[in-house]
Amino acid sequence: MDTSPEREDAVEAPVRPIGENGGDFEAVLVDGCLGFGVGMGNGVLILVASLCSTVDLQQGSVVAVATALVVATALRAGQLAADALQTDLGRRAILCCQATASVAAMAALGLSIPLASAALAGVGLVATAFLYGRFLERLARKALMLVFDLAFMYVGLMLLVFSQMAFWYSYAMLFVSVALCAVVSLLFARKPYQYSDLVAAADSKKRSIKVKGNNHTLLLLGFMLSGSLLAFFLGYPPEIVVVALGAAVGLAGIFSLLLEQTDERRYKEALKKSPAFTAALLLLPLPVSPSEVQLALLCAYTCLVSLNVIVLLNAVVETSRFDMISPVWLFGQEGSVFFAGIAVGGVLFSVGGLASGNAPLALYATCAAAVVACAWMQIRVNYQVYPFEPVIETSLDDETRAYREYDGQRKTLWQQKREIACERYGLSPREREILQILLKGRDAKYITDTFYISQSTAKTHIYNIYRKFGIHSRQELLDFIEGIEVSDDSGGLVGAAGDEAV
Repeated sequence: MDTSPEREDAVEAPVRPIGENGGDFEAVLVDGCLGFGVGMGNGVLILVASLCSTVDLQQGSVVAVATALVVATALRAGQLAADALQTDLGRRAILCCQATASVAAMAALGLSIPLASAALAGVGLVATAFLYGRFLERLARKALMLVFDLAFMYVGLMLLVFSQMAFWYSYAMLFVSVALCAVVSLLFARKPYQYSDLVAAADSKKRSIKVKGNNHTLLLLGFMLSGSLLAFFLGYPPEIVVVALGAAVGLAGIFSLLLEQTDERRYKEALKKSPAFTAALLLLPLPVSPSEVQLALLCAYTCLVSLNVIVLLNAVVETSRFDMISPVWLFGQEGSVFFAGIAVGGVLFSVGGLASGNAPLALYATCAAAVVACAWMQIRVNYQVYPFEPVIETSLDDETRAYREYDGQRKTLWQQKREIACERYGLSPREREILQILLKGRDAKYITDTFYISQSTAKTHIYNIYRKFGIHSRQELLDFIEGIEVSDDSGGLVGAAGDEAV
């Protein structure tokens, strides 16, 4: 058996990402930005139009919360049916669902049935995400970020334009855009893109990172995004509110595009640590501020939360690609938690906004409760995802160096122990790669640079390996692997020190 390091490190060449060179410009522009980005943006525009067409704030609140629940349910159903949806017949069903739901949503909007139009638009959003999931996985990092940034800019721009137009003019423009995206999706489904192998739902579940802090992050951002609903309770006409929210969402896309030209990892890490601070800084002064300042505060709040959502969307696709998880399964799991957070936040902010008309103290209580909830979830994220010792290390200790200097025979035994541990504790293919890197004395910074992933993603994978092994540190990891017993050719066991045990 060849156990040389060169043989051990050999990996199958990955499929080349779409968007790495100029030859993929058409694919990124047409299928990424137009098909997916504008398609998702149209769904959001229909949702906003549905909210604005309600007869009063109470009905609008019901529409917002009910739509979030419908989307969460549809995403969870998609996760449960991931294997069926990944077949050719399943993809055709998703394509039909996307087109039918979008057109039906426009029809319901024209007939002034806001709950139906919003719910159907939500189903269309889910179908679009499932349809383009594997394509998003194939996109190069810069191309993927561009698609999400342009989607937010499109929503912001269209909200600004539609707010200045009569309803039927804006309706006609939106209907044309929806029809165009349906045609692009139909053509996209016929294109022979080269994708990686399909991953079954059972394998996706095994490979997924089971960290409580992930769900808290999704709940936190969904909860915070629903805080933008407070803008409708400030007494301004819907057109003014739409202009304000459109500017906030569009600026989020622009800021994200600009920030990506700087130190991408640093600004993303800063954003991930800022939600609770953002809520405290911008929501607590809201009840005591003049109405003009209140709208400005909510605009800034929506912009910052939208920036965090863009980072979250990139992270979900990155996780699907890096961990080799079915995008349908992962989008269903992560998205359902996110929209559940929107539903919970929608109830809190809607009740507080409705009650503030008769009881001004209700707005104080709502904002204070929201800040406390955000702070609690932020603490859970910070201290549950990485509860153990820091894993970003810049130097190697002497014992780790000694392990790297074993002779060829010792390396063979070490590899056998590693393979036994991987099989026994059910490490995913990506976790096995990371374990191999860790046992060579590398740290999370090296993993971050090698795979070009965020520090939080690298740390989460290391923590998940620690959790499966029941250990807390890198030293314990070395001791754990060293303690694995390996059967020799004579039927005995080789223990930690390499001695034969009968």
